[in-house]
Amino acid sequence: MTDIENVLQKSLKLFSLDKVDRDIYSWTGKNVGWSRVFGGQVMAQTLMAAYQTIDVDHFAHSFHSYFLRPGHMKKPIIFTVDRIRDGRSFTTRTVKALQDGEAIFSCSISFQKKEKGLEHEVKMPDVPGPEDLKDELDSREDMLKKLNIDPKDMPMFLKQREIEMRPVEIQDYFNPKRMPPYKNTWIKPVGKVPNDEKIQQAFLLYISDMGLLAAANNSVGVNFLTKNLQNASLDHAMWFHRKIDLNDWFLYSIDSPISRNARGFSRGSIFSKTGKLIASCTQEGLIRLWPEKKNS
Repeated sequence: MTDIENVLQKSLKLFSLDKVDRDIYSWTGKNVGWSRVFGGQVMAQTLMAAYQTIDVDHFAHSFHSYFLRPGHMKKPIIFTVDRIRDGRSFTTRTVKALQDGEAIFSCSISFQKKEKGLEHEVKMPDVPGPEDLKDELDSREDMLKKLNIDPKDMPMFLKQREIEMRPVEIQDYFNPKRMPPYKNTWIKPVGKVPNDEKIQQAFLLYISDMGLLAAANNSVGVNFLTKNLQNASLDHAMWFHRKIDLNDWFLYSIDSPISRNARGFSRGSIFSKTGKLIASCTQEGLIRLWPEKKNS
């Protein structure tokens, strides 16, 4: 296994929870994130906790959640599941993620059996394929070279992820300006994701929190390097439309209809390489630009 593939395996281990008691689970391993627990981690873990309470072949189709408090990187997380409904076609669960006895995250998840029905779907955006685009990390390395910045001074900027990302729209992080309120990125795992629908859904939830708010940021001319910018996810919803296979390129197409009142709203559509709509998501996040402090 290569070092890059090992990054993916570490991420997949996040989905393995310990059972504490009936409908209570815990994560005591190493949390991922920067300064606070990554929201995608907690979303994926709540989904896996809910799945452990379902005994029938019902799969998640709707996930609605709120980020309540920052998660502490060095503390365990407890997950409590409430069995709201067990029906023939639909199952409903609510899950809370706790640290120090306080909820840091809560969600409601609806599961459904597979059944036939009337169908339609929108077409995938007409964008260049991944073969014609440059890897995001390569582009970032080029930016640092042009600015004569030592990569060792910006380790997070070049951090290896569990996915390869090839953006359609090129962004200059060091010279931000207002951009059109949309963002298209081809994504593929750097290794093999197990062919297990529960894990595939959890992994998609995990990575859906990467860059969803960026379209809202881009539209107002800021990004994660902007001084005095406070960004934080407030809520996140996802709808799973069909069984998924994330072991090939898929397109994450994001647009942001509005940003105001220190909040940005983004919508994401996730398409397979063949153009099938796999999932949809929305997120509202905090975009608070604090004034610079003046030296007295």
